Amino acid sequence: MTTMIWSFRTLGFILLACSVAGCERSTQVRLEGGGGMAPVFDLSGSGAVAIFTVYSPDYMTKAKCPGDEDFALWKIKASGGYFSGTWISDLGSIAYGVVPSGYVQVRPKEGAPPPLVEGQKYSYFVETTNAPGAGGYLEIKNSRAVPTTGSGPCFQLKNGKETLVPCPKGF
Repeated sequence: MTTMIWSFRTLGFILLACSVAGCERSTQVRLEGGGGMAPVFDLSGSGAVAIFTVYSPDYMTKAKCPGDEDFALWKIKASGGYFSGTWISDLGSIAYGVVPSGYVQVRPKEGAPPPLVEGQKYSYFVETTNAPGAGGYLEIKNSRAVPTTGSGPCFQLKNGKETLVPCPKGF
């Protein structure tokens, strides 16, 4: 009887380990400096990229709603629709201003996005399907994009409307 219980426990552990191995992995972004101040966003995770946006420094303090398009410097989306993005494992990375195959540029509507400026802080967000997305902040230092910390923007729902509020400490 003890051997049988041990066998069921072992089988249960193996099944649990196999199911965990197949779980979604959150999106992660590693910044590569890229010469000439154009960052490369090296992606990992198990999702597919639906939308990718880089926001201006003013987004953090002046945005009127989450994802405020007025502050999007560069935005791309899957050309076949939200749920038709390329798997991160197939995409690998996204270079600022270079539209990957299977995507269309939304902002700016035409031409290249504006260059990123030395000493300015920018935010970005990777919206994915089948796994949590990711966002972060970057700054241009010595003509290279480097990861940095940032804050906001933060919003609160008041009377059915999103309102910009100061972010809590540590956000």
